[in-house]
Amino acid sequence: MTDIAALVASLEKLPPYVGLTWRGALGALVASQPLAGPLPTSRDVRIASSNFSAPAVWAVVSSAGRDIAPLSMDPASQEVVLLPSSYLTPADGLRDLAGVVVQVVLEVRDGTPVGDVPPDDVLMSAIESARALGPARISQPGRFG
Repeated sequence: MTDIAALVASLEKLPPYVGLTWRGALGALVASQPLAGPLPTSRDVRIASSNFSAPAVWAVVSSAGRDIAPLSMDPASQEVVLLPSSYLTPADGLRDLAGVVVQVVLEVRDGTPVGDVPPDDVLMSAIESARALGPARISQPGRFG
């Protein structure tokens, strides 16, 4: 078993994370994409977007990610790992919300997305609340986007 396969097997034993997580992006996701390996995301939009400096951010509605923050060397990154064999599927296009270019993306596993697409006011509130906290300490630049 490879190191990645062993890591994924261990991650699959953790409970699924169902909720909103974020990933910095260069632009829009235009078609459903399979994940070939683990993909790090963050529950903190500041971390995922490198303090809002990323060109865009995906608001990922996670159905099967694994919250590894308690196990992480940097728990403040609030990392949620999306597992291989999941798909990222665009739920809408890019748009400006509270001064941030955002796209809602669904994590689909076993053919079915779990969770509702959050309305714009929920996303704007999350962005504005994060912005009010001030800049986050980015310990691993580029990890989340």
